[in-house]
Amino acid sequence: MRKSRYPGVYTDGRHFYTRSKYGESVYGEKILEEGGRYFRRWEPMRSKLSAAMHLHLENFPFKDSKILYLGAATGTTVSHLSDIADMIWAVEISPMAMNKLVHLAERRDNIVPLLNDARYPEKYAMFVERPEVLYQDISQRDQVNIFIKNMDYFAPKYGFLMLKTRTIDIRKKPKEILQDTVKKVGKFFSVEEILNISRYQKDHYALVLRK
Repeated sequence: MRKSRYPGVYTDGRHFYTRSKYGESVYGEKILEEGGRYFRRWEPMRSKLSAAMHLHLENFPFKDSKILYLGAATGTTVSHLSDIADMIWAVEISPMAMNKLVHLAERRDNIVPLLNDARYPEKYAMFVERPEVLYQDISQRDQVNIFIKNMDYFAPKYGFLMLKTRTIDIRKKPKEILQDTVKKVGKFFSVEEILNISRYQKDHYALVLRK
């Protein structure tokens, strides 16, 4: 196991791993132990951020950062970011998913689970302390508007938008949705990077933006 190009992330030459204090799997991922240290495999088929990393993502500002995560679900990607970040505020609208997220947070002291609707940042802003990175993975038709609203409200340095094209409009081709999205967000932010992650996550793009 050696350090990868991404701060806080390790590699065996084929897969990415995060080092964890816990020798237990969160979502069925493989755990490797070396010298009493535990490494959790970061699966690209389960995490869009890992998919982007496998496709040579350039921007990776997560090490020791404060992260606002929108659409945390049950905590797959959140758990890996927890291994390397300072603090994560994890917003999720589904009570069922929140149950698992809370269980994860009970074992980790840098995850704050928030049962809220990401369309209304003013309702959870009181719990969030000036995030440096906003990461969004939301399966809603108005996902781009949600992203813009939260970026404006919290003003993080970086914004990561995992764009689910089919959720926005199944009648349009994914590339058309991407073009419309880039045009829309480009009015407010600098588009630093765009990755087609369909190899691992069908009809998805990863966008990195800056204020």
